[in-house]
Amino acid sequence: MLVSKGKSVIRALILMVSGILLLSSCVKEYWPDLKSGSDNLLVIDGKITNEPGPYTVKLSMSSPIQNPEFNPVSNAIVTIIDENMVQEVLTETSSGIYQTAENGIKGEIGHKYKLSVITKAGGIYESDFEELLDPVGVASVSYKQEIQSGGNANDEDLTGFQFYLTTEMSPKEKNYYYWEMHETYEYHSAYNILFYYDGVFVHASPVHPLGLPRTINHDTLYYCWHSGNLKERFTYTTEYLTVPIIENLSLHFIPFSDERLQQKYSLLAKQFTISPEAYLFYKALEEQNSDQDELITTQPYQIRGNIRNINDSQEAVLGFFLVAGVADGPRIFVKAPLYYKLKCGADTLTYNILRYITTASSSDLPLYFTYVYFSNPDDPMAEAIEALALVHQECLDCTKRGGVPIKPDFWE
Repeated sequence: MLVSKGKSVIRALILMVSGILLLSSCVKEYWPDLKSGSDNLLVIDGKITNEPGPYTVKLSMSSPIQNPEFNPVSNAIVTIIDENMVQEVLTETSSGIYQTAENGIKGEIGHKYKLSVITKAGGIYESDFEELLDPVGVASVSYKQEIQSGGNANDEDLTGFQFYLTTEMSPKEKNYYYWEMHETYEYHSAYNILFYYDGVFVHASPVHPLGLPRTINHDTLYYCWHSGNLKERFTYTTEYLTVPIIENLSLHFIPFSDERLQQKYSLLAKQFTISPEAYLFYKALEEQNSDQDELITTQPYQIRGNIRNINDSQEAVLGFFLVAGVADGPRIFVKAPLYYKLKCGADTLTYNILRYITTASSSDLPLYFTYVYFSNPDDPMAEAIEALALVHQECLDCTKRGGVPIKPDFWE
């Protein structure tokens, strides 16, 4: 208990000092915080960088914090415009998702860009022109085996990998950064698929138990890869550093018990060099979503970004149109020293297997089955006994757990 209180006091002091430094800096926050009850507001989220497009802008209406969901805004005219009035109207590829063409507008370092949105209801929204800054490179991304506290007296401490990032030296004293972390991990099913049912039985035989057809490529749905961005947000500034290098910035932590470290885990850091205003916006999001001590946790609130209704300055608009130089860090690969085993029970009763098949709807098909093996209790030295088994489909079909059975080109 004394340790917990000590940590809380230290963290509170750190936040107090950080707040004083922020208030005394030249960066001025120019948007108001909105009350937690603010919903049904227009949300605009998009970016343009020095990387090739297509670039994406998402339009939606905000939802209550207690029940967040994506409420798309369709049939809008969304345009990215540069300072020389070169512009591109984005195409709505799905509800609320607007994209530039593959060979469309491309962000160039030193150029300025803004976003224009005209909704079906006639609202006109714009950001200011903002310069695309020269990106600073990522020197390294690393990891260490560490132990993290379980959070309270009832939780066990967790052993896992803590990830870190170090930037390259910047030619400027003041830099503002925002990071997105793209992870990819390989995972496996618990069993190979040996039999299937797609609505048709074959002649029952020892080769086809219960008349189930056999699969040809048993491991087709055994190996999968899952990719996505981490939910955590990371921001930092060199404004208060003697040397404009950020060393060993603490990123996310993954315990060895996590499935993501089961086979192999890859991390790619995307480092955005951003404006002071963008930094304040993403820093506020980071703080809002962080897991802080209960006494100093920021209460949920919506954060206004850099987009406004040009005909109604009082309308609150959420989100941000980011104009930023981006540099990718070196991709790293890691695997936990402890093997994570997917827990899957198996039912070998013929009655239950047949009932599962006969009660399945057409949308459930195909159904997959496997063999499980048991030692002979009468003769331990004899060959193992195999039995047809009904296993949860997520234990056989790796795509049921969110991934795809296609190895990425960069995979080692």
